[in-house]
Amino acid sequence: MRHGRRALRRATFEPGDAEVVARFSRPEPAPGGEYRCRWTLTWPDREQSRDAPGIDGVLALMHAMRSVHTELAESDAHRSGRLTFLHRADLDLPPTWGFGLLYTMNVPPSE
Repeated sequence: MRHGRRALRRATFEPGDAEVVARFSRPEPAPGGEYRCRWTLTWPDREQSRDAPGIDGVLALMHAMRSVHTELAESDAHRSGRLTFLHRADLDLPPTWGFGLLYTMNVPPSE
């Protein structure tokens, strides 16, 4: 199932020989009063897509990102060390946010 709406966030992971693309749609109200956020993982050989719930849009997006993190972290490609994000093992998705720096700023030399 393809995203009918424009993705709110798109991230590309490198399993070595192909791409794995994660897409997160903008959270929207669900029938029960909560919110839902659609996520899709496009693997070289398949596509997964689900809704993640939340009491508000922020939590729905966070749950979607955690779901994608779990799917990626449990994959054979990640377990073997081939699946990376920006050439690093940290997938830059919850729950690993805050466990060390992913980016470092270049500091210009002092004059």
